[in-house]
Amino acid sequence: MTYSPVVVGSGLVAWQFLKATQDTQRAVFDKSTMLKRDAEYFREKIGTINSAEDLVNDRRLLGVALSAFGLEDKIDAKFLIRKVLEEGAEGDEALANRLGDGRYVALARAFTFEKVLNAKTQEPGFGTDMIARYRENVLANMEAGLAESGDTDTAYGASVREQVAVNIETETAFFKKNIGKVSSAQGLINSPRLYAFAMITFDLQDKSGRTSLIKRVLEQGAQEPQALANILGDQRYIDLAKAFEFDRAPGSPMAEAGYADEIVSDYFLHEFEVAVGSVDESLRTVLNFERAIPQLATGDSSENTKWFQVLGTTSLRNVFEAALGLPAGFSQIDIDRQAETLKDKMSARFAVESFSEMSDPKVMEKLIHSYLLQDQIKQGSSFGSGQTALTLLQSIPRRSLLG
Repeated sequence: MTYSPVVVGSGLVAWQFLKATQDTQRAVFDKSTMLKRDAEYFREKIGTINSAEDLVNDRRLLGVALSAFGLEDKIDAKFLIRKVLEEGAEGDEALANRLGDGRYVALARAFTFEKVLNAKTQEPGFGTDMIARYRENVLANMEAGLAESGDTDTAYGASVREQVAVNIETETAFFKKNIGKVSSAQGLINSPRLYAFAMITFDLQDKSGRTSLIKRVLEQGAQEPQALANILGDQRYIDLAKAFEFDRAPGSPMAEAGYADEIVSDYFLHEFEVAVGSVDESLRTVLNFERAIPQLATGDSSENTKWFQVLGTTSLRNVFEAALGLPAGFSQIDIDRQAETLKDKMSARFAVESFSEMSDPKVMEKLIHSYLLQDQIKQGSSFGSGQTALTLLQSIPRRSLLG
């Protein structure tokens, strides 16, 4: 059974009680059997997900993912969520950005399904330095051979140089055309011409027959001290391993260490906010605001983009509109005018000139207190004026009355 948060009073009194007991209540809440089971399932399965389609087709995984970003009510909008995930949030035309809701943007940025783990050999421009090194080694070996046979300045030597130059161009062209088809150490070894090119490039042609050794060098890379290339203590092996990076494990970026824990942490926090909202919706709104605004304030988006994200996120918009005493029809005016109005009001009332200043706890506290007071006034509008005044007085902390 899920723990139900304890809330005492309403407005500022309820908020201060919640803040004072939040760590203890969260510790109990996070031990909920259902939450723990969903979290473990997410940790176990998310690393196997390679596409947006995979994610939306696993309802349990999707439930955790959406809840972490406050989108749990979109669990049945599979086509929408899939499009958001597939398009990401980089371009202005991406669906997440066009929806005008910061939750979708955060979701799209958290779950990236771009193919970023292809073999290095398949990256544009791969092998440019390798080709130059190959040419240098072939020419050096040729000149050493001619010098040893006494043909440095003979007609035969000139003929050899001419033929080697042709061979270099032929093998280089073959390498450029075909290396992108190779995505593993075994694949390189299975192509005699590409393999020979690599061995010559790193001056390892005398080791070409030791394919088992070379395969292990390539597969283990050179990142870890215990990798074979490092153990052998020969720079040629290290250079070979670093050039190809076949140790880069293909797979889901969601399998990276720590990824699942970040999402699960957000999932637990959001579920706690939902549970608080079942007791007092205003407190849920404030908890979400307290979490989201500092993250947005310290982000690298432009000033206008941050305000547009606020306006596109209902819970954040509601706090600002109430705290700043904006009229009911405010959301109907032009979006650019809305953003300018929020900037002007924040400057006049809270001396905030830049969105980044809202990461200041003191500014956050003032905004939250203003919102809660305005919310209480709204809720008490059906009371008599005397009862409303008494309720507000009881909600204001004693220290603020005394100081």
